[in-house]
Amino acid sequence: MKHTLRRTPGMGRGFGLLLILATPLTLWAQSFKVGGFIKAEYLYDTRQVAAARDGEFHLFPLPKSEATETDNLGAFVFFSRLSLTIGDLPEALGAQVTGYFESDFFGPQNGLESTFRLRRAFVRLAWDQAELLFGQEWSPLFTLAAFPRTVATTTGAPFQPFARQPQIRATLKGQGVRFIGALAWQRDAFQDISFNGVSGIKQQQLSALPALHTHLQLFSQGGSVVGAGAYLKSLRPVATGDRFFAWAVQGYFTLAGKGATLRGKVTYGGDLTDHLMTGGYVYAPSADRQGDYYAGAFKPLQLLSGWVDIDGAGRVAPGLFVGYLVNQGASGDLDGPVVATAARAPNIKQLWRLAPRLNLNHGPVRFAFELEVTSAAYASRFDDRYKPIGDTEAATNVRGNFTVFLFF
Repeated sequence: MKHTLRRTPGMGRGFGLLLILATPLTLWAQSFKVGGFIKAEYLYDTRQVAAARDGEFHLFPLPKSEATETDNLGAFVFFSRLSLTIGDLPEALGAQVTGYFESDFFGPQNGLESTFRLRRAFVRLAWDQAELLFGQEWSPLFTLAAFPRTVATTTGAPFQPFARQPQIRATLKGQGVRFIGALAWQRDAFQDISFNGVSGIKQQQLSALPALHTHLQLFSQGGSVVGAGAYLKSLRPVATGDRFFAWAVQGYFTLAGKGATLRGKVTYGGDLTDHLMTGGYVYAPSADRQGDYYAGAFKPLQLLSGWVDIDGAGRVAPGLFVGYLVNQGASGDLDGPVVATAARAPNIKQLWRLAPRLNLNHGPVRFAFELEVTSAAYASRFDDRYKPIGDTEAATNVRGNFTVFLFF
């Protein structure tokens, strides 16, 4: 059998590395497409911020203190990306088969920046009206059909749910409609939120249940989309305790025009720290507890978040991202006093961001400028449902971002 390789613009040294990873597939595949970009970032913050990867992945300003009022400068290239699409494979079960690898140098955690890591990788089986996906892909709450096009790597986090998850996803396709259902597992984004030393990843493994996603999307041939989704997950913070559940819902849209695209999303739910949002859960057992670590003592902290993003098109392409988030405490009464928390910045009462940008596109090169203003209002105390209340102190950071992309 004769096999050919279709070369695409930009195929270079990185192709050899990805080809080694996919060597067994060369027995079958007729085409390999290499893509990605080089991203050189130069960032300036007016104060210290809560962030990952040496400060590159900015979430929100830290509370005011003498140590956090100093400014900061950084330069990064480790978000540069390399991908491989594998196509023209023989059919399986009557479906068209494709494969996809995507990697960057972002590292798995702080202290391991510039480490080559797996970002996305999946097998897709596609029929005329259905698809199956097995592997690691964006969480449906991230929503590939509607996410911000910011210059920043965060793409709107923590206002926008941000997570890639190992999953099994089924998609049913009809005329102008799409239904998505997925079973998913928590990974990287929840490692830092632990309970008694048990990481968020381990807590879901101990629950022995995957998370469940359902989404319904209506779309037009012009690229506009309106959708809604729901998310349900279970955690068992202690191996000898009970599991408890947390949920989220969201609605979103993408309105595509000739000169610009408008996108937006509203998310409401509890314990969305696995999607790099604020909140989490508290442990509040009653005095007459029903045994150690029973389900009723764990209460997810709810949040409401929304954003809109305007993205221009053309050689000179302006854009604007606006996000707002408010922490709302537990959805019901606590059984007793809070004795432990597994949360990210639960004392932030509200958080907002305004981020105008300008992209200058010249062939494969993009010069991007973004000014990101983020303000967090830290509350002085909590009410009886652990909702941040009382006087607040605002911490505001201005991030200047100059980034150069080379797409291939």
